[in-house]
Amino acid sequence: MRPTQGITSALLLALSAAACGGGGEAPDAEIGAPETGAPGAPGPGVPGGVGTADWIQIDSAANTVTLDIVAGEDATNNNWNFNGHAGGNFTVEVPRGATVTINFSNNDANMGHSIGVANRPAGPWPATPDPTPVFDGAISSNPASMTGSTMAGESETITFTADTAGEYALVCYVPGHATAGMWINFNVVGGGGPSATPPSIRSPAW
Repeated sequence: MRPTQGITSALLLALSAAACGGGGEAPDAEIGAPETGAPGAPGPGVPGGVGTADWIQIDSAANTVTLDIVAGEDATNNNWNFNGHAGGNFTVEVPRGATVTINFSNNDANMGHSIGVANRPAGPWPATPDPTPVFDGAISSNPASMTGSTMAGESETITFTADTAGEYALVCYVPGHATAGMWINFNVVGGGGPSATPPSIRSPAW
């Protein structure tokens, strides 16, 4: 396990997905994506799109969000995925000013991966995205190295402040991985709560 760069005690917020898992009721401190019968529709038992995901935790009072993200969680996209999501088919939204902690681990037995917050390109991802994170500290160690990034069975914790609103991405910087779809949306929204991208999942506190 790599040294942590900082750990917060709780977490935050809202996300949306074109297709996602989850379901069941849970305390307000956990927010995530519902099961869906069809893209763009809240899952059963998820009125108004409010649901739970066990990999997102929030503390609205402290304005903190914690994301437990696993690279290569399953075989989706040839194992190049974050919690089974790839190609921008999932969106995490946090409020501006939130302290965000990502507990990152790699379950892909064949390849090292990394994670960081990047600006989304207007077109396809370049083969080698610039490993300069949008927010200070919002990137894992040796992000562009095939042998020095987070390898199989390793984990790392990063913490940063999402202090500028915008539409970004959580991306793997290992060459070729973003181009092949190893990224999901990461939006930082201003006041008034998260913007809605169906199906919308938001904390009841926002």
